Amino acid sequence: MPEDRDSRLKTQDTKHKTQDGRSEISNLEPKVLGLESPRYQVFFRTSRGGCGIVYETAKAEFLSVFGDYGMELSWETPARMRMGVAITGISTEQISLRAENLGYTQGIVSVYEEPYLGEELHSYRTERWAVGWLRRGDKKIHLTEVYRLDEEKLLEKAPDKRVFLIEKDGEVKAAKGHRYRRGLSPADARFMVNIAKLQGDEIILDPFAGVGGILIECERRDLRIFAGDVDPALRAGLAQFSHNRFTTADARKLPFKDNLFDVIITEPPFDTKYRQAVLDSTAELRRVVRKGGKIVLLIAQDMHEEITACMAGSRFQLTGDFMLRRHGKLISYLLLFSSQ
Repeated sequence: MPEDRDSRLKTQDTKHKTQDGRSEISNLEPKVLGLESPRYQVFFRTSRGGCGIVYETAKAEFLSVFGDYGMELSWETPARMRMGVAITGISTEQISLRAENLGYTQGIVSVYEEPYLGEELHSYRTERWAVGWLRRGDKKIHLTEVYRLDEEKLLEKAPDKRVFLIEKDGEVKAAKGHRYRRGLSPADARFMVNIAKLQGDEIILDPFAGVGGILIECERRDLRIFAGDVDPALRAGLAQFSHNRFTTADARKLPFKDNLFDVIITEPPFDTKYRQAVLDSTAELRRVVRKGGKIVLLIAQDMHEEITACMAGSRFQLTGDFMLRRHGKLISYLLLFSSQ
């Protein structure tokens, strides 16, 4: 909610029209707005680095963060990247705090209804949603902004903005991700960690750590993660973001004992010259993850069939499959494998 709310508050026609001429909340049925359980409108991000976000992927992330609470999906408008939910067992303040971990949600608005008694109603627009009182028939509906994504803060951790230490020509130098190698965006890193549905006490491994996108997100959440990468030039940067819990190692020969980790969260190289090495590494990834653990892989689109074939027949079952659009026309997939 903006600090200067009163100065921005103004009387408006309470029927905020959309392009099709309907009220902004006309797709909410009265039963959705009852007092018996808290109701919310959820607005997903419509773009990320110039690429459209897939609605089902954004929805899956939201459900992974809030699905353990009593939640009922009330309505969906995929074309407009929004949905309505009822969530019980968690306060509005807790929703706001947990939403800080979301990568693909732009805003959350609480919805409260009571009888309309003929009084003048006030509301204003911010971002893609209205805030304040709106009239709907014989009811008045109060919309309160619960959460809004801080885009500037999120982008501070983007690979082209943050510094990562690399070793070059015998010296440690500060570099920025895209100038050295492709880096994982902070929104995608949040999504990957969220899909893993961590409890907070897991031991995590990223064996293809690269320039540390997943490490940085885990550090932000105070999660315990170990890093690995075959490139010795990355040692200084990995040491910094993993608190020295790192190794320079080929993912096909990891220097860890069996069943050591609860979860692997990683983005293997997309380059086709590393394709066979990535496929060969899947056996090692399975070896070091305990029974009941998870493996989260962000892979190139043309790796999907081969990766799932490598994991088939093992104790790990495919339990999540989500499409992500990246820069340009690049499409990738987030695969979640769960151990039986």
